[in-house]
Amino acid sequence: MDRDASSASSPLLEAGLPRGKARSAGILLHGRDRTREEKVVLASSFQLEGIRWLAPAADTGSWYPGRFFDPVAVNEPFLSQAIDHIDRVVDEAGEGGRLGPSQIFLVGFSQGACLALEYALRRPGRSGALVVFTGSIFGAPGEVRSFPPDLLAGLRVLVTGSDSDEWIPEASTRETARLLSELGAEVRLRVYKGRPHIVSPEELAEARDFIRALAA
Repeated sequence: MDRDASSASSPLLEAGLPRGKARSAGILLHGRDRTREEKVVLASSFQLEGIRWLAPAADTGSWYPGRFFDPVAVNEPFLSQAIDHIDRVVDEAGEGGRLGPSQIFLVGFSQGACLALEYALRRPGRSGALVVFTGSIFGAPGEVRSFPPDLLAGLRVLVTGSDSDEWIPEASTRETARLLSELGAEVRLRVYKGRPHIVSPEELAEARDFIRALAA
């Protein structure tokens, strides 16, 4: 049953187990001009037990105005505001310390996937895993972003993409996986042939296995 819970910004849509009962928490980040309700439907398709799902919403329908390949400054201050928003959701997911970072994971599609990656880079250690459905790390071609070595040590990441996605090129998907690995993350990369800008059944199955393994 879906439930609304208040947050510092817009309400959270909740699904799965209630507060105080779950073994882990998943934060669902929607894409540009998409809805949190769609992400809750996506979560239900995983058919996984023991999870409290939290789905925040961007106030304007988009987390930031530009594209991931714009200079980072182009998407400010909206990007930083979105990161702060997600940080508050992570606080709620932790339930005052009952669940630790290793029990909290982020799932994002497209713009939400880019945001999940940026959150991990700016708030390392706050979550234990990411499911990145068609996303990329921010930055214009040639823009240098420096990160400390082993910034993401211990983070587990599933990165998916396509060789024919019109929003996130395959090269960006592979470069994102490479950079995450360089920063110490444990990365599982899957690139699908001919898949349009959707979350495919094959990706759902891959993500189901990935999330299930987090609890093992």
